[in-house]
Amino acid sequence: MGQFDKAVELLKNNLANSIVELKVPRSRKAYVFLKPEKHRDAISLLLKQVEDTIISTITGTDLGNEIELNYHMICGGTVTLKIRVPKIKPVTKSICDLISGANLYEREVYDLLGVTFEGHPNMERLLLPESWPKGNYPLRRDWKAPENQEDIFVSEEAPKPKSVSGASESLVNVIVGPQHPVLHEPERFSFTLDGERVVDVDARLGYVHRGIEKAAETMMYFQDVYLVERICGICNAAHTTVFCQAVEDIANVETPPRAQYYRTIIHELNRIHSHLLLLGVAGHLLGFESLFQHVWRDREPVMDIVERITGNRLMSGFNTIGGVRRDIAPSTIEKTLKTLKDVRKRADFYKKVFEEDATLRMRTEGVGVLSRKDALKLCVVGPVLRASGVASDVRKDDPYAAYGEIPFNVISYNECDTWARLMVRADEVLESINIVEYALDNLPEGKIRVRVQRKIPEGEAVSRVEAPRGELIHYVKSDGSAYPYRVKVRAPTLANLMAFPDAIKGGFVADIPSVMGSLDPCFSCTDRMAFIQLNSDQKWHWSLDEVNNQKKQEGAYLVGT
Repeated sequence: MGQFDKAVELLKNNLANSIVELKVPRSRKAYVFLKPEKHRDAISLLLKQVEDTIISTITGTDLGNEIELNYHMICGGTVTLKIRVPKIKPVTKSICDLISGANLYEREVYDLLGVTFEGHPNMERLLLPESWPKGNYPLRRDWKAPENQEDIFVSEEAPKPKSVSGASESLVNVIVGPQHPVLHEPERFSFTLDGERVVDVDARLGYVHRGIEKAAETMMYFQDVYLVERICGICNAAHTTVFCQAVEDIANVETPPRAQYYRTIIHELNRIHSHLLLLGVAGHLLGFESLFQHVWRDREPVMDIVERITGNRLMSGFNTIGGVRRDIAPSTIEKTLKTLKDVRKRADFYKKVFEEDATLRMRTEGVGVLSRKDALKLCVVGPVLRASGVASDVRKDDPYAAYGEIPFNVISYNECDTWARLMVRADEVLESINIVEYALDNLPEGKIRVRVQRKIPEGEAVSRVEAPRGELIHYVKSDGSAYPYRVKVRAPTLANLMAFPDAIKGGFVADIPSVMGSLDPCFSCTDRMAFIQLNSDQKWHWSLDEVNNQKKQEGAYLVGT
């Protein structure tokens, strides 16, 4: 019996009186509706009885008079545990004492839906600004965007140094961000230092949150494919794949085999150029500038392949609900295979650099250690998890697209440090090249997509893929219309961010950039659009609907997205 079947049987046998409904509509996917406050019993049971169980995220859904909380547990598949709380004064018990990795997910639900989790160690805002009006919860169905008032956004106060047991009395706070030369995206970190040692760190998110989940409710499913693609330029194919899979799951659509291979190919090309980007950035953060320049130069041919196949370097627009939008010509396949041979030679060379360069190893070995036990407790994902000795990969654990037919190895290292996290990516570049070559050599014949009606039947689906940074999960709920009732996205960075304080505590200030870089964070999410009238310096903000309804005005330029 596999882990997933074991988990379902455990719930049936031990919590029969607490289960209202249990459904297993697809292989390795279960939905368990529990009586109020029984989620802790179910989660405790899975954590104790099913090895390496983690939580992917928590989805809150406004059902009218109640808010439904979906705890997406990963144990050989996805077991979604559901409870409901009243919409007026919604309160339930926290699970952070059972699994630390739920910390940010409970804060997210509190911030955007107003559910309070009793016993949470830090029940504060996660994404919205501190000046956000109290009682305004943007993911509730009856929420309306207030008129923008510039003066309600106030400056944040600098955090005060914390009192840390065992540290000297001369603690110093160093604020990095949200705008800082080291950070390529806006984010704020408050480091508490004892001399050169880091004794604590707090992260503040949400400076450019775009509210894409809310926007998705106002657009039709086929439009949302292009919306979710813009969550991340690098992982664009991962987001469209996982979203299309969720909708196809609800609509019971079988995607043609040829399209599944194409999705795999574009997905792996995403992974290759994402990992090469990070390996180059690692060289930059460690002062190895020539490595940075060379790796980024050799990443360009991969971007050229993506452009040749899809027509664009970043926003490929390749996936659609029911398949893919383009076939690949035989001449393009021939050129792609030839280019990949050259990329493989360079990737082999860079792997040797990370293996053999003495200075690089001195700066990364034993630095930013995240043990296997802590990685599982914090529910980290992707290369960060695999570098801590856990050979977990959605492509192998819960195969999607064509991964169930293509042979490949799951890369893992037991060193648990910054070096291991870089080596996982160096090896995975080579493994991804193998996957693309195999897929191109074994392409099935046939259609590349099937027609899907605009109205999607009532239902729900959880979809997961292995994005370059780790497990990416989308939850989609349909009410039978052409518009999704709820779209939930958990990108891998939110899961891995929990690990940063544990990895950097006790380390040196000089190691902060490399440790953070080895987590490969991506904070590309924005929440507002600001416009400036250049002639008068007038500034204003529009909602997405207002943007769509406005004609382009002369002299107005978008300055933030």
